Amino acid sequence: MAPVTRRRVAAKPTACQPIRKNVMVELKLVHNQACMLCGRKEISEKLYGLLYQLDDVVVHYFCILLSSMAVQNGTDNQGIWGFLLKDIKAELARGTKEICFYCNKKGATISCSGKKCRKVFHLPCGLKNGSMHQYFQAFKSFCFNHRVTQTVNSSALKKSTAQCAICKDAVIPSPTPTSIWAPCCKRDAWFHRDCIQDLALNAGYFFKCPLCNDVDIFKCRMLTLGIYIPSRDASWETVPNAFAELTERHIECSIQTCLCPHEEKRKFQLPSGSWEILPCNSCGSNGTHRLCSSIKREQEWCCPVCKEVSDKDASKKKKLKLEPLDNGNCSRSNEEQVPSHSGEVSQRRHSDIGDPILISDSDDNSDSNSVQVISDDDEQPNAHIVDEPNINAVQQPTIQVEQTSSLIQLPKIHGYGSLITGFVKNFVGTTFTFFEDPNSIDLTLDDDDD
Repeated sequence: MAPVTRRRVAAKPTACQPIRKNVMVELKLVHNQACMLCGRKEISEKLYGLLYQLDDVVVHYFCILLSSMAVQNGTDNQGIWGFLLKDIKAELARGTKEICFYCNKKGATISCSGKKCRKVFHLPCGLKNGSMHQYFQAFKSFCFNHRVTQTVNSSALKKSTAQCAICKDAVIPSPTPTSIWAPCCKRDAWFHRDCIQDLALNAGYFFKCPLCNDVDIFKCRMLTLGIYIPSRDASWETVPNAFAELTERHIECSIQTCLCPHEEKRKFQLPSGSWEILPCNSCGSNGTHRLCSSIKREQEWCCPVCKEVSDKDASKKKKLKLEPLDNGNCSRSNEEQVPSHSGEVSQRRHSDIGDPILISDSDDNSDSNSVQVISDDDEQPNAHIVDEPNINAVQQPTIQVEQTSSLIQLPKIHGYGSLITGFVKNFVGTTFTFFEDPNSIDLTLDDDDD
């Protein structure tokens, strides 16, 4: 195959110019030269490859590439893509002793790679009789009887007719020498072999399935089935000034009332000044003269369509913006009302025992008013808070601990925050314990990973 970095070929000489020595030259039909291996003057990159001349040797690229005993002893910059002049002459000498299986003429250098097959043929003769050639690694060739047969899913063979996904013409939905099935699409993806080969020559590095855009599976299968994929850029990448229109600006003044007095009116523009056309800073498709929209220097312009869309987006974002929480519904005063063991309501200040985590061990309809308290203090949890008769006196509440079952260890809590008051406290090294109740639910367990 051609190298990854395409070697610079000498300029194509005319019919009157002499051929340069020791330089690979690409020939055209006007030179009226024939390949010394196959004897054909035809030049077809899809069938025989380009026609090259090196000193007094003229060969098709595929003819020398697929020759059984030809070896690339040089680098890509030597000879004809690595085939040195002496090696090509040695292959020509060997071909004079071989007779083509199809035309019975000498010069055949391509052998079938099938087991116990001794067919030797010219490249054009083999292609005419259904041969297949692989353009990678060992560059094997196969006659019609030993060519690689494609394995096709039974579901893809049920239809009697199919359509080529490239040219849209009818194609035989069967693995024949003229049709290929793409295994990457997992559906009825049939192509003409010639259509796939044309696609590969045009795409080069960008060769992929035209239906599902798969590269690895599609490219590997096509190489196995004898599709030549050149190592070069795509044809649309090498066209001179192919992307020149991307740098051009084809806009005009799209304001409803254009004030330009010039004959071209909306299309007239100057590099600067009042009649400079400014594109829309959002879409870039519409434009306006500076004077028509009264735009000052270094000021951007947005067309009415884009402005309307941006205004709608701004209004949607404004509606979706979260409103501040209602303090009357979501906050409590600094003093909380905590039910006591006697059913009465007592006042507890956050300054007394911080901002504890309250865990209720009873249902909403239960008559029990006991509250389990886990705080950062050293007080025992699962306690009832008993208030003194004088609630105005600043005293610590009396805590009565009721032990219900065995003592177990809770994981260490490094900190907590209060959604009520915004109070945040961090602590390290404090271990909390509580007395397990068989009817209670442990809310400290984290089951998010289950």
